[in-house]
Amino acid sequence: MPKARFLGVTPEDIEQYNLPTHKLTDVDIKRIDDALKNDPFVQHYKKWQEALEALKKAGYRAEQQVFAVHNLNHVMSEYLPDKLENTKAFLP
Repeated sequence: MPKARFLGVTPEDIEQYNLPTHKLTDVDIKRIDDALKNDPFVQHYKKWQEALEALKKAGYRAEQQVFAVHNLNHVMSEYLPDKLENTKAFLP
């Protein structure tokens, strides 16, 4: 099990924090499909497969900077403390 964890925007974060999104492009979908089919890391971790499939099904994605929609301190005051409290929800 790797010791590093993904601390980026997950499909659950998009919903939980009501984040603005970008429609998936054909390139995004191709990358998701390629990762699901060919990436050994993604194939090894079911949680990554589920996250990528959820993004594909939803048809949108978000970048970390979208948290600015709330305010500039939102990441430090709410998002990071919430994430760090629930480390089991981290993607490996």
